[in-house]
Amino acid sequence: MAKPPEIQLRLELQSLAELFAGSEIDPLGGRVEEVPGLERLLNELRPLPRGLPVRTTLVLPARERAPDLEARCLAALRAVLDRRLARNCNDARSLRHEGYATLWRGLAFLAACLLASKFLDWRLTDAQNLLPGFVLRFLDEGLVIAGWVALWYPLDVLLYQRWPLARERRLYESVHDMALVFEFRD
Repeated sequence: MAKPPEIQLRLELQSLAELFAGSEIDPLGGRVEEVPGLERLLNELRPLPRGLPVRTTLVLPARERAPDLEARCLAALRAVLDRRLARNCNDARSLRHEGYATLWRGLAFLAACLLASKFLDWRLTDAQNLLPGFVLRFLDEGLVIAGWVALWYPLDVLLYQRWPLARERRLYESVHDMALVFEFRD
């Protein structure tokens, strides 16, 4: 039976602490990376297909070897990702709340604009000699367009702005559930 495909990542760190905190840049010493290892992992996973299991090899100096290293590292990694997942969920709830709140205001404004448009159409049809036809049409259609434009933001929030949060959530979940392997170098 064929082994299911998996995403394999390799991350070389100067110390285990570098997984969560950035390090000093030293271009002359060959150290040009300042981003924490977790952020580098997330950045590498972002463009890859979702749903595949992830296996990450952490390459550490031999001095970092410890009997409980894997358990400690996985516990710390999962604690950080649990916090990020909770924040992501809170952000999604907040965005949904904002979308619905602005949707009701947008719908009320659209209704007011449509009513004003009908009122102008009804009222000014009798007094066509006061305003030329193109001005009446401009006012009528301008009110309708303004009403629909007021719905633009709420619909954008409800339909599209949550997608990046959902992508980040899936990314955090895939790293949360990844297999972690350690290699040591001298």
